[in-house]
Amino acid sequence: ILGRPVHLYFKSPDFAEIVGFDRAVLILLIDEHGALAHVRAIDPAQGLWRLMIIDTPEDSDRENIDMDAQLHRAAGRDIDVEWVGKSVWTRRGVVASHYRDRRVFLAGDAAHQVSPTGALGMNTGLGDAVDLGWKLAANIEGWAGDALLDSYEYERRAVGARNVAMTTGFHQDHGQFLAPPLIDDQTAEAEAAREILGKKAVDIIGAMFRTDGLQLGYVYEGSPVCIADGSPAPEDKSETYAQTARPGARAPHAWLADGRSTLDLFGRGFVFLRLGEDAPDGSALAEAADARSVPFRIEHIQDENIAALYETGLVLVRPDGHVAWRGDMAPKDCGKLMDRVTGRLEMEEA
Repeated sequence: ILGRPVHLYFKSPDFAEIVGFDRAVLILLIDEHGALAHVRAIDPAQGLWRLMIIDTPEDSDRENIDMDAQLHRAAGRDIDVEWVGKSVWTRRGVVASHYRDRRVFLAGDAAHQVSPTGALGMNTGLGDAVDLGWKLAANIEGWAGDALLDSYEYERRAVGARNVAMTTGFHQDHGQFLAPPLIDDQTAEAEAAREILGKKAVDIIGAMFRTDGLQLGYVYEGSPVCIADGSPAPEDKSETYAQTARPGARAPHAWLADGRSTLDLFGRGFVFLRLGEDAPDGSALAEAADARSVPFRIEHIQDENIAALYETGLVLVRPDGHVAWRGDMAPKDCGKLMDRVTGRLEMEEA
């Protein structure tokens, strides 16, 4: 358990003007005791706001919280508002010890409970669904091996643990804010202190909104159904996403000549990319896939810039858009490769 927040919803069309807030999506409220609350505009047209008390004592009566007193503390004055709702909840950062038990699979909030700081709960759950979905379909259609379903836990639990750790850190960053006692004074010294504190808040709290790397940059490192190529692992940065076609990573986006994205090529089976004008032939791998009834097609992209982005002449992309294998030459044993990426062959056998 990371905390016991309370959401308080109210209507006040002129709230920002009354309190003197600049227009913003989220306003962090800090006093000499630290970060105490957020105020978020929910529906500006209807004057609907949410006051989130970041944490409350374990023994407090949250069901009967004094909403007017909490608003007074946040706004620094009494304001007449229309209270319209309350949500009492518990902030957690946990990951299930296992994502699979025989025919039962966990996904979404059943597998991980993520602090909303960073807004990764839905993204993480959708990633689970995408990963598990194509593997279940492959199993039902008869072209998957036993190891493919086992790989779901290997791939997604690591992402769940990563995202829980990062969002927990974002929440704990609220503890870095402790305003000096003079924060409310109307002096030049107090104004300078408020400016320093504000810049710190924008930098630290803003990081939970700058999460392209967390959302897009996860790599299924060491997955039993991806074949490593020996390239170095990219740095895992929460804010920035650097595209890579390294096995286990999300296949990079690039614009094709017809206006589509390379991402539009994926999602309906395995796609074998032949990159560059002189890309090696892919027919042997296509034959191996056909012999195993694996949905498979070849796409030849001659654009040299896209070939440079993917770094090798041949790239095999899974139905979920992640790279399963890449190389500059066709694999020596195409059947073995297809068995590995479809879970027919355990890693130690490969």
